[in-house]
Order: sequence, then structure tokens, then C-alpha cells
Amino acid sequence: MKRPRWLKELTNSPRHSHSLAGKAVAWDSSAMNAHLWSHLYIVKSVQGSKGVKNFKQVENYVQKLVQVQPLKKNVSSPSSQFTIDISQLSNCFVGFSGSIEKLDGKDGFQAIADSGWLNIKVPNDMFVKRVLEEIRAATSHYGSADSKCSRVENICVEYSSPNIAKPFHVGHLRSTIIGNVLSNLLEAVGHSVKRVNFLGDWGTQFGLLSLGLTRYADLEKLKSDHLLELYNLYVKINQDVKSECGEASEMTSETYQEGLGLFARLEKGDEGMKILWKMVNDLSLAELNKMYKRLGVHFTDVISESSYQQKTADVIYRLQNSGLMQYDDHGVGYVQMPEEKTIGRASIVKSDGSSLYLTRDIASVLDRQDIFNLDRMHYVVDQGQRGHFIKLLHILNKLSVPWAAQSINNVHIKFGRVKGMSTRQGKVVFLRDVLDEAKSRVIESMKAKSTTRVNENIEEIGDIIGVTCIVLQDLKSHRSSDYTFSWDRALNMKADSGIFVQYCHARLCSMLSGCGTSLTDDVDVNLIHNDKSLYNLVHHMARYPDVFSQALIKLEPHHIVQYLFKLCHLINVAYSTCPVKGQPVDIAQARLLVFDCSRQVVANCMKILGLQPLEKI
Repeated sequence: MKRPRWLKELTNSPRHSHSLAGKAVAWDSSAMNAHLWSHLYIVKSVQGSKGVKNFKQVENYVQKLVQVQPLKKNVSSPSSQFTIDISQLSNCFVGFSGSIEKLDGKDGFQAIADSGWLNIKVPNDMFVKRVLEEIRAATSHYGSADSKCSRVENICVEYSSPNIAKPFHVGHLRSTIIGNVLSNLLEAVGHSVKRVNFLGDWGTQFGLLSLGLTRYADLEKLKSDHLLELYNLYVKINQDVKSECGEASEMTSETYQEGLGLFARLEKGDEGMKILWKMVNDLSLAELNKMYKRLGVHFTDVISESSYQQKTADVIYRLQNSGLMQYDDHGVGYVQMPEEKTIGRASIVKSDGSSLYLTRDIASVLDRQDIFNLDRMHYVVDQGQRGHFIKLLHILNKLSVPWAAQSINNVHIKFGRVKGMSTRQGKVVFLRDVLDEAKSRVIESMKAKSTTRVNENIEEIGDIIGVTCIVLQDLKSHRSSDYTFSWDRALNMKADSGIFVQYCHARLCSMLSGCGTSLTDDVDVNLIHNDKSLYNLVHHMARYPDVFSQALIKLEPHHIVQYLFKLCHLINVAYSTCPVKGQPVDIAQARLLVFDCSRQVVANCMKILGLQPLEKI
């Protein structure tokens, strides 16, 4: 999948021709990106050798192995730009008479073996020129262009999926942010992605909330802040349940049983319950849509759990018809599980005949499969729901859903918990309050800085930066890891944070518009390849296609976030050591080209992460 366009470029021009295993292959060095040169270098070096596998296969294999060297700490500049695992490279050179460790090519290419790796160095001026050319040619597609899919897949990513009758909590925030990035990654390489928000608007929790509305509702509070009042009512009714059942099962609570009865009435079509259900849904959805707009998140399909209530009968019929459904002495319908001792049986129907979440989830999958003809399905849900997805995949496999045979790790995109996200008063809050808190703290920080230029739209800018801070704080670590949220880290101006990234991008925009120099088509990049800070910046920009590919393959956003933080640090170093304004025109233009390309790469990273790059702060 990675960089297929390189091979097409081999036949672009007859300027240089080299015989590969008796087959003339033309290539044009001016049309190649940095990775392709090193790939060609390896292939050229073994041309004509006996025993080497089919060269077309060699080309395809080698190009996937070539990686740009990461910059190392305490090293002023890397000794080589590319690296390949020798053990993997040797696999396609069985019978090769020479020594891979001692390969040497023309045009200044050098190969150095070190601890099992073949490190390849090309002349610095050539490297800088090709990388900058590639970025300017690809613009907003730089990074993703080399990973374009060879076959378009129909992929569904289900994320966010909050419960209507409960507050939008931090777990749903994580699902929303991570799912949005994964969808962006998949779309960027050409897949057809269905972004699904599966709203939990059905179930016992709604019966309890309805009871809470009956017992405790304050109409004035509902009018002024409906989301907060619904939350408070839900908390109160659950406190009643807890006080009645104590340490016993909640089923022993009269309040819980009354809530079950109200939900049963809704399932049977009671008009009064349907009116109440619609009111709660409408109020909750209005608030949710405001939050999604602030986060910059969108969905192609918003599907309610309730829409599958009538379709659960089809699920039960199919399970019965396939011999999977069993019933216990209480009339509860279930599917036997291989891992039943650890995760329990897969309950499908309650004793009163009403459906369960798993039943409705199965119905939604079968419906989506019929409509979208899916090749893949990704559920972005916290790792505490692992048991549910083990049961779901087991049943879907038995029902012959094609993608259900995949590894559960590829279907259930799990993530860890967030700890410590609170207001100044120390209380856990709604997402709305978290975003408001971030915005207010950002605005305070902006007003305290003498360099802040924004005044008239400071509220809007503050909100965008606040969202950036929340998102990057969330995505900076491995998604399966728990992490402790820190306002100090999230809003740090100099460390790895959203505000740091936004200021870096805005600073570049300001420099590009106010440096007094314009870019032309004949910039001489040879003037800057010896500037260590600029060279390191170019070298790091060359790594972005590799980092993008890694994030795509592993469905891990943190690879791009960590790369972005490093990029911004390198930009700041180059900015302070290599000024543009006041320099001779040719040097100024060469430096400006590097900074212009770096702004492009920063913007590309941010947009994949679902963030809006600011041009002025």
C-alpha cells in the first residue's frame, strides 16, 4: 500500500537507464522523492546478480522497507537519511554474490552497515531539494499521498455514541476524538468511510430518567439548563435506587422496578411515554450537536438505538433458526459462549420478552452490512467494554458476517480512562464545562501575553485553542493507556501542548506574510543545506509519510501527535537561528521555502487530528 506511485515514476523519462536483470528500466532522478532514491540505490546495486528474485518483486519489497532515520537526541545532524533492516532486506537477495553491507552506489550514495541496519546517505543538497520539492508538489496531501490505498474499502467507524439519558462524559469525549482521527486517516488514503454515531436512546436508563422527571422535575430549571437538570434528575433517581437496595441487587429496589415498568410501557408504544422520550431526545441532541460543532467533529450517519427495537425480532429468529438461541428456566434467551466462565453468557432476550443492548447492536450490524456492504468495522469504545465485543463478534461470526472473522483488536479500537479532568472547584463536569474552562483559561493566558494580536474575535480564537489543548492532551499517549489530565500541561506555552502548536503555526503564518520576501520557482536550496537547524527540520519533515503510515496501520493517533510536537520544537529552533527578514534575497528565499514547507506539514498534521490551524493569535 505504501508509496505505489514511486514505481510509476521509474518510467517517466529516458534520461537515465539502468539494466535490471536484463530489463531496461528508465528513471528520472528529478521526479523522485527521497525514499525512492534509496530504494533505487539498493535495486541498482544488485543489478545483474544471479539468484536474485524477480526484480519487480524486489522493487515492491524494498520500497516498503526504506524508512527515514529519526533524529536522535544530542546529535547535531544525522549521519545518514535512510535505514533498512538488513535481515529483512536479505530475504529478497537469496543467492546474491556480493555483500549487502558493502554496497556502494553512484551519485554520492553511501551505505553503512550498523548493528543489523543498512544506513544509506545521499548528498545533503540533493536530499533537501527533493524533500522540499515533494512537499510543495503534494501540499495538503503530503504524508498521506504515499499511503494511498490500492483497493478502496467500505469501512464503518462507530464513535462517540453517547447515551441520551446520561451526560456526555469524558469516556465519550475520548471515543469522539479518537474516532474522528481514525476516520480522517482512512479517508485521507482513499477509503469510503461511514462515520456512525450510534445514540443510546433506549433501555432501562430511560425508564429511570422518566421516573425522575415524574418525581423531581423543576420546569423552570428544565427551561434554563435542560442538560444539567436532566443529569441531576438521573443522579437523584439512582440515589433512590441505591438507598433502597443497599448492597443487594438493584433489581430488589422498588424504584428500579418502577423504572423498568415505565420502559416496558415505552417499548409497547405508550403514547405518553413516547412524547416524553421524544422531548428528552430533542433536548439532548440539541446540546450534543453544539458540542460536536465546537470539537470540529461530524458524522455521515447518526443512528439511534431505538430504531432497531422493532428489528430485534429478526435477530432472535435468525439465532433460533441457526440453533444458537437457548433459554434458561426463567425464560431468558441467550447464546452460549466459549469464554462463558470469564465473560458470562450472551443474553439476548429478557424473561419478559424485551430486548437488550446486545440484541439491538446485532440488529444494527446486520442492517449496516446490508446497506453499506462493509469490508471493515471499527468500534471506538473504552476497553471496559471488551466482553461485549467478544460476545458480539462470536455471534456475528456464527451469522457469517464477513468482517467478523478479523481480530478483535482490529474491530474493537479500545482506549483507556481519563483521570483528573475537573473544574477549578474540583468537580467532574460535562464536556461543555470542560471546553468552557479551557476557553476561559486560554483567553486569560492570551490577555497576559504582550504579543497577542487578536482582540475583536478573542472568544472564537480562545475556543479553538482550548479545543486544540483538550484534543492533543488526549491524543499524545498510546490510546489504550490511562492518563491523568492536567490543565497545567494542556495549556503550557512552551511544552508539548495545543497552545504551543497553535502559536507555532500562527508564528509561521506571520513570518511568511511579513518577512518582505516572496518565493519564486528558482530558489537555490544549496544555500541552506549546511544550516544545521534548517537541515534537521527538513530531515524531520521527510519522516512524515512514514509516521502517517505507522498511524494508519496501527490506528494510533499518538504517532502523529508526537511527531507534530517534535516538528514544532525544530521549527522554533530554526526560527531563532536562521532569520529570513534582513537577509540577502537568495538566502532569505531559501530559508523561507523551508519555513513555508514546515507550515504546510504542521497544518497537514493538525487537520488529520481534526484541528483548525490558526493564522493569527
